[in-house]
Amino acid sequence: MTVVIVLVVVVLVVLLLWLWAIAPHLPRADFSAFAKYDYAHRGLHNKEKGVPENSLLAFDMACRGGFGMELDLQLTQDGQIVIHHDRNISRTCGVDRNIDEMTYEELSGYRLLGNPEQQVPLFSDVLKVVDGRTPLIIEFKSYTRQEELCQKAMALLEGYQGLYCVESFDPRIVRWFKKHHPQIVRGQLMCRKPREEMSDTEDFFNRLMLTNVYTRPHFEAYDFHLRHHPSLRLARRVFGMQEVSWTLRSLEEYQQAKGEGCLCIFEKFLPPETSTHQKFTFSDLLAQSGKAAVCLRSSEGKGSTAVK
Repeated sequence: MTVVIVLVVVVLVVLLLWLWAIAPHLPRADFSAFAKYDYAHRGLHNKEKGVPENSLLAFDMACRGGFGMELDLQLTQDGQIVIHHDRNISRTCGVDRNIDEMTYEELSGYRLLGNPEQQVPLFSDVLKVVDGRTPLIIEFKSYTRQEELCQKAMALLEGYQGLYCVESFDPRIVRWFKKHHPQIVRGQLMCRKPREEMSDTEDFFNRLMLTNVYTRPHFEAYDFHLRHHPSLRLARRVFGMQEVSWTLRSLEEYQQAKGEGCLCIFEKFLPPETSTHQKFTFSDLLAQSGKAAVCLRSSEGKGSTAVK
């Protein structure tokens, strides 16, 4: 009998420690304004129709459609904040070069998917294009100089009037926001081995959400195909943690995530009509943007090299 009691006590202690470790920031943040929108992954892009991901055109189209958007921040060699997912531009621009090893002037000489009007944009220009029309989910990449990226991004966001939240796969970045800007809604991104060099052990503990004890995020942005992880289920049930589902690529996935109260990040389809956007096709939005698409260039980009 004594052994059974000891085992029960041990199990309860482990469970309580697990709950303490995976808990989000409390009290919960108010997500009602964010929940009014669905979020276009890297903007409302479509490679087949010539609209590159993370481009000014894709962001403008998301705004026109009444969608929020998710986008990716990283630094150039000369400290400019640009919007691009990969560290290397080979996939998007056909050139094997790393963004953090180029100045912005060099980078602006290349074009996204060969579109002569679309280059890797500056974060400052994206803020001008969006201009508070719809919310932003801002992902901070941790390829290099993480603290510099956070500091410079917040300097640009200081006067921005639109709704936004921040997220990262890197707990150090989420922790930075907890420490320096605790009022900003922050989220921990989660998937299987977001970095190639990550060990299996580190990956295991990350997916258990044990980094939450260090970051205390307001939401967990979990890979939709891994979302049945017990830690996520438990955090949602016990603490009401807000889940953000990415990346939804079908109406079926969207309906499942939406039905469970998740914020939805989507691509390759258009969600059904809602109160924030009307029924339309991608071509309708492209026609609206068309020649009127905003293609701002900062003073740093005016001296860019010829299109390559």
